[in-house]
Order: sequence, then structure tokens, then C-alpha cells
Amino acid sequence: MARIFVGITFFFVFIIGTAQATKMTISGKVTYMDQALPNANVVIKGTSIGTKTDIKGKYSIEVYPRNILAFTYLGMQTIEVAVDDTHNVMDIQLSEHVEELNEVVVKKRKRKSQKELLADYPTNTNLIKSSWGIMDKDRTSYSMRVIDGKNLMPSGIDFLDALLPWVPNMLIDRVTYPLDPRVYLTQYGSIKTHVIFDVDGFVYEQAPTFISVHEIDRVAVLTRNGAFARYGPRGAGGVIIINTKEQTRIDDLGVKRIYSNSGLRDSINDRLAIKQSYVPEIPEYIKEYSSANTKEKADQIFESQKTRFSNSPYYLLDISQYFKDTWGDNKKSQALLDTMAHQFAHDAIALKALAYRYENLGLLESALQQYLAILKLKPRDAQSHRDLANAYDEIGNYQKAIHIYSRYELAVNDLDSVPFDKYGTDELMTTERMNIIKLNAGKFFLESGTLEERTAIPGNRVLFEWNSNAAEFKLQFVDPEKYYDSWEYTVETKEAELSAEISKGYSSKQFFLDDNLKGEWVINISYFGNGSQDPTYLKVTTFFDYGTLEQRQATKLFKLAGIKENSYLCRINTETKLFIE
Repeated sequence: MARIFVGITFFFVFIIGTAQATKMTISGKVTYMDQALPNANVVIKGTSIGTKTDIKGKYSIEVYPRNILAFTYLGMQTIEVAVDDTHNVMDIQLSEHVEELNEVVVKKRKRKSQKELLADYPTNTNLIKSSWGIMDKDRTSYSMRVIDGKNLMPSGIDFLDALLPWVPNMLIDRVTYPLDPRVYLTQYGSIKTHVIFDVDGFVYEQAPTFISVHEIDRVAVLTRNGAFARYGPRGAGGVIIINTKEQTRIDDLGVKRIYSNSGLRDSINDRLAIKQSYVPEIPEYIKEYSSANTKEKADQIFESQKTRFSNSPYYLLDISQYFKDTWGDNKKSQALLDTMAHQFAHDAIALKALAYRYENLGLLESALQQYLAILKLKPRDAQSHRDLANAYDEIGNYQKAIHIYSRYELAVNDLDSVPFDKYGTDELMTTERMNIIKLNAGKFFLESGTLEERTAIPGNRVLFEWNSNAAEFKLQFVDPEKYYDSWEYTVETKEAELSAEISKGYSSKQFFLDDNLKGEWVINISYFGNGSQDPTYLKVTTFFDYGTLEQRQATKLFKLAGIKENSYLCRINTETKLFIE
């Protein structure tokens, strides 16, 4: 009885002590390198109570003494601070999240070739062979778990049941699909996107239940951003990669097999073929100018044409470029562009092509006006917000750029079914916003060491933007070691995004070239049209030393008109830092 009395006494003392705790308001500012961090998360640890910083990085939250406040921001180190009853102001400075590296990594290991990784495979259990090449768990920047086939117990119906103890967040739906079970990873919440399987370099949409547990040599589970980045929208639900013992035996026998991206094409013909440059089809109205041997004759042709082609914005774009390039008539060229801006003010696709052209001419203020108009026409598309933010940054108004990024993030978290950057959907915005913060923070404060050493972003970035979401094309990258990689934007890609409910209206894609592969990268293109007679305008920007104070960029604008496959587009030399058309 005495023990019960003591326990009850303690319980009431605890309740009284808690009730007497006084609620207080904590406020402050969250910064990164002395610059305000808008939209940073401030949460009471262990609860769902929290707030976000405003555009000036300021926050205010009600707490109790001894609560712990967690300050988080994407790409930043989380800071946790205990609340006491003597301080009402907490100013927090976040730093980049940097994984501790061992001495070997600090010395910057040379990237191993696929041949070297294949040789290491039998002894390095962190390697997995996929249709995207041999991946190393220790060298990836995303979440990946590798399981040795020896640890899979042959119990249950098939290998999926054997995998369950190692992937506790996995769900197997055998009720809805009794003969073709679907697999889901539960961290994807309400979005029902099933897992796909990559078996010895071949991708299966359905679970390959024909594989016996005894046949499995190694399994890897790729989730979230890594799966999406590697396999595109169809990998949004995650990827299970399986290496079989039979394929491993074939590899050990020395049978030549190059593990690479499913888009790689390693035939000798492909390696040796010199692709023809992509040349757009020449419109009939441009051909008419072939007889113009004087500026006056060209003006006469234009006067006779303009009523016939006045309903096409791309006519004005082409003729503007013709008069500038052929006759040096900048005034007329500019007037034609301005006419297009006025006449097609409600055509977002045409206005984006016009904005690209203005940027190409260095008329950044005029480009900004087009992006403002596009945002009014397409306020739901993430690309509209992203384009406008970058247009402000291009003219030097980085505060306005950050404000637009933050405003979009707040809006999408309140209104969209897919929160900001979930599954990597807004990775482009996150990358560019963080880069703007980095570069402008460096103007005011820089700790010892260079910014390049502090950033985890590779140094060579290639950004593709296109004016029409209806365009379909495929890009092929050939690295300095002559390995091929590809990415495509087609009907299937867009349908996969829509079915996964992760489409946000982007018409851009970024790539980071391996910084350890110095030399010439070749980019080829296959263009499949956009469902109309109108051309597609593709803007390609290469960033050298991206994320550093030495960052510089070069942009080229390509007109895609006429279906053509396997054509040369451009090349980038990461050693000499040249972008060549």
C-alpha cells in the first residue's frame, strides 16, 4: 500500500508541476551565411506544432520551458535548442548538411570505371548492377539499401516475403492482384505508385515472382529522390534492384557485358558513328528571301508576306532574326519582337519562346515582362514561378527571386496535393534557390575556405528548358570515356507523372556532369515534334563551377522544327570549360 501511495503522490506532483509551467513566446531570426532564410521550419520536437520563417527569416512561436525547438531547412544541418524561461529571443544560423568523410574520400578518389566496379563486385557488397550502371551505395547521394542474397530466408510464397524482414516499410498487395502482386513502400503516403523491378539490367513493371530466393545474389532498394532521379516518373514509387547468381557467374566467366543506363547504346556502330548536326526545317517564307540581294529587296518581300503570315508568332521570331543576322537591322528586328509581344500576349507558349529570344539578345528586362505575363496565364504551373524568379535574379534582384520561390512553396504546401519538393518534384527550384542564397551570401560573408569546398553540388551543371509542354524529345549524353546515357521527355513520361500525381507543369530538366570525368561531353538529340506545325524552342545553359563564386554560364538557343532522330546538338568540355554548338 505504501508503494501505491508514493506513486500516486509523484503523479500528482508531476501534474501540478506541468500545470504551473508558464507558456512563453520565443521569436528570432533564422539565417544562412548572414542572409535571411525564408520558409525555414521551426518545430517543437516530438510534436506537430510549428511555424515557418517569413520572407525576412523571422519567426515567432509559443512554447513551454524545457521544450526543444528544432530548426530545419532543406539541405541544411538541423539545429535543436532547449527552451529555458530566461531567453525569449533565439537567433539561429544554419549551416550546410555535410556528411563526415573519411580520409580516403577527402583525398578525392578517382571515379572508378564500370569495368573496375565489375571487378570489385564479388568482394564489395555495397555494389549493385542496374540498368543505369553499377551503383555504389557508398558513393550515392540518395538513400539505397543493399541486401546480400545469403540473408534472404526462403519462406513464404515467393522472394517478396523473404524480403519483408529487411524492408519493413514494404506492403505486398496480393488481394487486389492475386496473380500479379503489387509492391508499395509506405513512406509514399496516400500516393499509390507501385514499385518497379530492375533484374540484371532489365526493368519490369510487375514483380518478377518467377525468381527463386535461391537464385538471388544481391538486392538493393532505391527510394524517393534516388529512384525518381534514376528511373524517372515510373520510379516514383521506388525501385527494387535484383542481381541473380546466374548473371554473376556469367560476369565472372569474362563474358563482356557493359552495365549501363537502359538508354545506353554501346554497339560499335554507335560508338564510331559521327552524327549529323540537328538542322531545323527551313520555312517556306524564309526561302523566299533567297532572292533578296539588297536590304530594300528584303523589305519588299517582308511587306508582301506580313499579311499572309501575321497569324504566326514564330514567323515574327524568324523574320526578326533574319533582319538582324543578315542585314544588321537591329531596329527592325527589335520592332518585330515587340509586335509579337503585343499581338500574342495571350499565347504563353509563344511568349516563352519570345522570352528566350530576348534573353539571347541580352534584353533581360524585356524577357522579364514576358515571364510576368506567362505567370498570369499559367499561375498553376511551377515552371511559371521558377522562370519569373530566375528572371529577377538575372537582372540582379535576388531578393525578389527568393521571395517568389518562397511564395510558391507556401502556396503549393497549402493548395497542392503534393507538398513542395516531395519525391523530388521541385528539386530544380530547391537547387536554384539555394544557389542564389549561396552566391549572394558570399558577397557579404565567407568563412575560411572556398565556397566550392563547402558545397556538395557538382561543379558542372547543364539545364534544358523548352517552351512547349507538348514537345517530345530524347537526349543522349556521351561522356569522355564514351559511355552513353539518355533521358527522354515523351508522352509516356508525362502520363507516368500524371498517374503518379506528381506533375507540376515543369518544362525544364537539370543534369550534373560527373566532375571526375574531365574532357568533352557530347549531347545528341532525337526530336519527335509537339503535335503541331509550330517549332519548339530549346534553351540549353551550361554552368561551370556551379555553386561557387567563380560560377559562369553560357546559353545557346535551339529551334527544333522537323522530326529527326539521333542528331548532334552540342558539346561541353569540362576541362577547358567551353560550350560549343
